[in-house]
Amino acid sequence: MDDHRSLTPWQRDVILRLLKPAFPGRDELLAQLESAVGRPIDDNGSLELRCACSTNAPVKRRIPTEAEAKDRDGMTIHYLLHVVDGRMNELEVYKDDSSRLIQHAEPEDLEVIILD
Repeated sequence: MDDHRSLTPWQRDVILRLLKPAFPGRDELLAQLESAVGRPIDDNGSLELRCACSTNAPVKRRIPTEAEAKDRDGMTIHYLLHVVDGRMNELEVYKDDSSRLIQHAEPEDLEVIILD
């Protein structure tokens, strides 16, 4: 049984924020986002991602972009976009101290870091 579902507006906006800066493969990942679906894989909101797009993204590393924000307890939340074989594969979400998230950041408050 396939339990992948359409992305919520918040999930989509987080990925769009991660794809805002220019980096190799960004345009292809934006195209993939149009057909992306997700499946929750943990309590922090990490998602396994799939897309029906046939275009591969020529990224230089598995995690080309990451974002950070502070949770209400002051700990840093990380949002990492994983790309495997040119395809969006996972949105990983975790805190520095591995505790459970209290509240997700608003996408516009995320500080994006290009790793590619």
